[in-house]
Amino acid sequence: MRATSAPSALANTSPMSVDAQRSRASATHATHARDASAPSTRSETSSSPVARSHDVIFFDCDDCLYKNDWRTANVITAKIESYTTERLGLPRGAAYQLYKSYGTCLRGLQEERYLEHEEELEEFLAYAHDVPLEIERDERLRAMLMKIKTPKWVFTASVASHARRCLEALGIDDLFEGIIDVRAVNWETKHSLKAYEAAMRIAGVKDPKACLFLDDSTSNMKTARAMGWTNILVGTHARDGGDLIVCEHADHIISTVHDFEDLEHFREHFHDHDAQDAVPGETEDADATVTDAVPT
Repeated sequence: MRATSAPSALANTSPMSVDAQRSRASATHATHARDASAPSTRSETSSSPVARSHDVIFFDCDDCLYKNDWRTANVITAKIESYTTERLGLPRGAAYQLYKSYGTCLRGLQEERYLEHEEELEEFLAYAHDVPLEIERDERLRAMLMKIKTPKWVFTASVASHARRCLEALGIDDLFEGIIDVRAVNWETKHSLKAYEAAMRIAGVKDPKACLFLDDSTSNMKTARAMGWTNILVGTHARDGGDLIVCEHADHIISTVHDFEDLEHFREHFHDHDAQDAVPGETEDADATVTDAVPT
């Protein structure tokens, strides 16, 4: 890996982007949930769509399935800044400009040719995500997820290994069909339609209108809306400054993921009682994952 001067177009720290895994595309359907986060208030946009059936639900991971005042995100951001300045020799602030220009710092480092080889990418991903998780088990969330009968996937701009740690900390790692991460979408960011197209292929869904998406990023709402997905923004206040979020691209806005169950438009996705047995992918090879079949 090279330590060079700043890239021609950029500069400072970014949220996260990164690694690797994808569960088998033919995973079994599931229904499960129960968690314990702070209570939250809910608001819906005035343009809420008429209720329709969805074949799959995609959940973002960080700052969506859990909220911890961006503590985990801030630590990862600091690690990425550290990597770009100390390992790559870029000026302070370069990581943030890469993030602003390319959607993630990782994507920017690739496009600007600071990270070109597999071993370089692996080193970056391992370094950026070697952080403590301030995430507690969430029984209320688990209870809610267990009642959802529609197939559920984690769709993250991060790496599967990090997402899996978060899910394990929350106590919900057994409730999803799989994790669709940055590697599984061929390094595309969630600002790119290609990432959503890849997520649909992995989940086995052809109609964009059959996709329901929960995420905390307003920019991701915009791209998903362009893709034709139904969007739910999770989080009512901005990371910087705490201002109330206004997002014209979100079909609904909720305070925390727990409020999803209260949205009348989506009651069809829930069982009226807690699921007892069915756990996604719980077959003889339930632990099998596909890590090398990256969609193109």
